[in-house]
Amino acid sequence: MKAWRMLLLFPALWAATATGTPPDQGRELALGTLVSGVVAEVKVREGQQVKAGDVLIVLDQREFRARLDRARAVASRARALFAEALREEERAQELYDRGLLSDHELQKAQIGSLEARARKAEAAEEQTQAELDLERSRIRAPRDGRIVEVKAWKGQPVQNALTIQPLVVLGVQGRQGRKDRVSEP
Repeated sequence: MKAWRMLLLFPALWAATATGTPPDQGRELALGTLVSGVVAEVKVREGQQVKAGDVLIVLDQREFRARLDRARAVASRARALFAEALREEERAQELYDRGLLSDHELQKAQIGSLEARARKAEAAEEQTQAELDLERSRIRAPRDGRIVEVKAWKGQPVQNALTIQPLVVLGVQGRQGRKDRVSEP
């Protein structure tokens, strides 16, 4: 898999490797978003202790929510059109079986059903992408640590078309005091 695709699939891994240090041995993780937008909230300050999952930075949610609402509406309409296309195909098949419909008319109904199925699948994919974009518009701490540096401010435009712009640097301590092996007496 190409490196840039790995970055899109594994943002926490990218953040850890951006400093050239593996996640389990790292000292600093440079974190950014996979989506572009405008910083709406900076929820941390330098020196602040954070837990895994804490929200650190939030991009303006309005555009992401609007896209998701639009994608949901399109998906709903596509599901309704698909259901109607299936009913039409069933009616056409019934009429064809009774000798009241030509081969061509039956094929048109079948093609309409296939097209509606494809539109439904596309709409579902667009809805999933909009949900992911909304989720990715928030930077969460991938693990416990202390904020080393905040590189973002409210109103800052974030453009991640070619590279992921680091917005916050999280300092972590090795394995967070966990033991890897249990020794036996």
